[in-house]
Amino acid sequence: MVKNNTADSIEPLQKGETLIPGYTVIYHMRRGRECDVYYVWSGERMTGCIAKIIQPEALDNEIVRKRLIKEGKTLTALSHPNLVRGYEIVAEPVPVLIQETLTGETLSHLVRNLDKQGEKLPEKQIAHLGMQLCSVVHYLHQNNLLHLDIKPSNLISQPPLAKLIDLNLSASPGDVRKGVGTKQYMAPEQARGDALTTAADVWGIGAALFFAATGKRPFQSFEDGRYEQLERSAEPVRTHRDMDEGFADLIDRCLQTETPKRPELKEIHAFLTSFVNA
Repeated sequence: MVKNNTADSIEPLQKGETLIPGYTVIYHMRRGRECDVYYVWSGERMTGCIAKIIQPEALDNEIVRKRLIKEGKTLTALSHPNLVRGYEIVAEPVPVLIQETLTGETLSHLVRNLDKQGEKLPEKQIAHLGMQLCSVVHYLHQNNLLHLDIKPSNLISQPPLAKLIDLNLSASPGDVRKGVGTKQYMAPEQARGDALTTAADVWGIGAALFFAATGKRPFQSFEDGRYEQLERSAEPVRTHRDMDEGFADLIDRCLQTETPKRPELKEIHAFLTSFVNA
């Protein structure tokens, strides 16, 4: 499956090589700490697909293996217009998750490109994205799942749709391992290791909308293991951008440290829907 060029270097597969039977590599997209992502050709479907596979250095990690299989089973069982579609999960000999191809760009890439041009994402576009994000997160919650890793790089802008990807860290509400998520975007209760509720994903939505509006992360990532969101409150959105006061206030409320002070998903969705249609 992979080529071992040297004792210390395991390179990704190249174009034309077989990932697993039925799937041929078109190109390697990226390598993460746990997984490789490839664009592959599906002989059965006669089209390109996205394949997520455990990267060579993590092959012996049983936790990673179980997590990818769980993600695959979840994605192939769920269906929502704003959720990436999972086609199948192949469990043996190495877990591989086959997903639909998305043609848009991540929110992170979109906002940073606009920032380079001295531009900001229009407020109505942010609201439209947030409205769709609320819809899919509500769907996950209805299926007893918290996403727990909502961030700009896990949101694909594919007009007119926004797509949420990567359920690798998703879990049922309750006790979840401390620090699950991405440091700059995780809720304080995730950082502390508290029992988690749907409010953790409301924070994630707020953090993603904060970035969409300002081009800045709400919090930084410290190298020494500290979490900035446990040391200070989020800065008001209007510190960084002049925007509709009600919209800015909604984002600020999503990033309240105390979970009861955060709005419910239905309230966020209703406000954003009215804003888009105004």
